[in-house]
Amino acid sequence: MRMDERRGGFPELETARSVKPLIEAARADIAADRELPKQLVEALTGKGLFRLLLPRSLGGSELSLPRFIRCVEVIAEADGSTGWCVGQGGVFPNVADYMPEETAEAIWGANPGAVVATGTPTGSTAFEVEEGFRLKGRWRFASGVMHASWLAAMSPIVDEIGKAIGFGMFLVRRDEITLGDGWNVQGLRGTGSRDYTLDGLVVPRPRALLDNVFRTHCGVATGLPAHLLFASAFGSVGLGIARSAVDTLTATIEGKTPTFTNRKLLDDDLAHVGLAEAEAMWGQSRSFLHDVAEECAYQYERDGEPSDRMRAQLRLSATNAMRRSAEVVDKAYTLCGTDGIFEDHPLHRNFQDIHALSQQIQARPAHFRTVGRVLLGLPPDSAVL
Repeated sequence: MRMDERRGGFPELETARSVKPLIEAARADIAADRELPKQLVEALTGKGLFRLLLPRSLGGSELSLPRFIRCVEVIAEADGSTGWCVGQGGVFPNVADYMPEETAEAIWGANPGAVVATGTPTGSTAFEVEEGFRLKGRWRFASGVMHASWLAAMSPIVDEIGKAIGFGMFLVRRDEITLGDGWNVQGLRGTGSRDYTLDGLVVPRPRALLDNVFRTHCGVATGLPAHLLFASAFGSVGLGIARSAVDTLTATIEGKTPTFTNRKLLDDDLAHVGLAEAEAMWGQSRSFLHDVAEECAYQYERDGEPSDRMRAQLRLSATNAMRRSAEVVDKAYTLCGTDGIFEDHPLHRNFQDIHALSQQIQARPAHFRTVGRVLLGLPPDSAVL
């Protein structure tokens, strides 16, 4: 149950709600094809759902963090993979105002429906040459690569002997990469998070964003670095998946009579308790994330940036949302019995998706330790804040 009336609606949220039936109708194809169907991508891009954090000067919505995560959650409730793609692809535009104007125009000016995917570098190198940087290596987990227009390939910058001397993000067109596979998974199958390689491509200087942009740059929409926006988005994806699981559990309890018994699940005390516990866990996790997001937005408007302590709270609430959402889904899955083991049952997809999400770097339990240190006045043990 969402208690959002006090927060009010806004056009982008209504747009997200309007595409839910299209997403739900495509769920079987999303899983079977391991990517979002073309028709669905066209709807998402055409309605601006990948431009939620893009600056208004480039045709984006420039949403605040609380509004952005509400949109992501609604989409993820319809399908986890679609929510993940919108969350992942929607964060990259946060760095648009950091780019040279000609680069931003080449991406979004030439194609208002452009999507930029990223990928985790695996043994990649960028070597400076006269024209820019020569890029070589392999990138994994490129969510959305199947419908992306551009790739932002992160890589260490090396000198003549291969020693790392810096770091950068290098923008390459989708048609410049060699696409691999590497996405043999059950959960979040439709994200199409395949790998890709580059073998000596020279990236022009205007398309080279030097420094670790995701950690150092704070965009005009939120005043938060991209890596914390990813965490918030994925926390909302988890909450959307968990909401779907709780609603499916409710419908199951109302209509199921377990095998070898004449007692309806609706009359089972354990089902009553489990449903209430799942609802409470979901509501607690969601309220924490939204309260922190709203405080971050308030501080950004008042002070020009959220405080360091509030950034730590955002990391904590996002991590908590991901990990508690997995517990909610597990509880729903257990209470639904054998219904949930079949591929065509919504809880089967919820279960697979949430456990793919909770294994991701943004959901690491180690984040609790880092935030705990900050709450005690100690230095953080990793650069995740």
